[in-house]
Amino acid sequence: MVHFFVTSFTQMGLLLVLICWTSSSTGATFSLEEEFRQLKENYIQIKEDVKSLEAKDSQLKSLESKVIQLESTVTELKAKVQQQDSLLTSILREKNERTVATDTDSSLTSSNQNNQSAVAINGLPSSCDDLKMMGHIWNGIYFVMGTAKIESVYCDFTKLPNDAGFQKWIGYADVKSVPVYFYVQKFDYFYTVGTPIPFELARMNIGNAMDLPSGIFTAPRPGTYFFSFTGLTNLPDSSSNPYNYAQFEVKLILNGQSIGTGYLEEGNTINNQNDQVTIHSTLNLKSGDRVWVVIAAMATGAFLFDSDYHCTHFSGFLLDEDIVASL
Repeated sequence: MVHFFVTSFTQMGLLLVLICWTSSSTGATFSLEEEFRQLKENYIQIKEDVKSLEAKDSQLKSLESKVIQLESTVTELKAKVQQQDSLLTSILREKNERTVATDTDSSLTSSNQNNQSAVAINGLPSSCDDLKMMGHIWNGIYFVMGTAKIESVYCDFTKLPNDAGFQKWIGYADVKSVPVYFYVQKFDYFYTVGTPIPFELARMNIGNAMDLPSGIFTAPRPGTYFFSFTGLTNLPDSSSNPYNYAQFEVKLILNGQSIGTGYLEEGNTINNQNDQVTIHSTLNLKSGDRVWVVIAAMATGAFLFDSDYHCTHFSGFLLDEDIVASL
């Protein structure tokens, strides 16, 4: 548009020059100086008009850009409004169905009875349906109470409880009410059969479930525990034995009952010969169950050896808590 005006004014200027020149040649009354001055003034005015038009054109482009931005913002707001309308429609639809179709409520209650043992515990939610009734409206991953463990599920609250995809099971959540793990060591000899092996040094005793002087671990929470014992034995000369061998046996004890055995047998041993005896176990324990290690049997003259090197040690930790029993 600006280019059109510039071209038109330029042509007009040339036309005026031609007319004035023709008039001069035919005896017009204006002198050449006056005509030139007039043409110069006209040219200056034309340039000012062009600049004014260019400024207006720039303002129009700026306004067009702002209009485009506003249109984009309006589009985004419309999308958000539609999303909220959809959520509100879903909530109202569910409310109407719950009010009118009481038999649907009965069906849902019956379908959830398989998990009522978990729901009844302190009123904890056991499903996305429970969370929805508690007022949750945002889609996402939630923790719910399973039959024995905490479980994670994805809830899509834009759908109804009977709709496919309303709840998606993800997996189990590792939830512990208290941390429990220990690692203890000896630095002295021990040779008493049938007595819990005591320990002198605790590298770690989180939860204070391991009593070092007695050597007894007491489970503070129900769940699955792992235990590991390694001892350095000192064996005697086996030549005096009719079968020329030396043995060493330890047992893992749960509430006074043997759970597992670690056994070592060496032939043709010499005096003060060392070897290791080990035992590992994974146990399901109730709160208050007690676990320890004893020397069950050993060759005459054998004993459990230790020093500043701490070659005999016992460790354990809570793998998975039975959180339902803990509540």
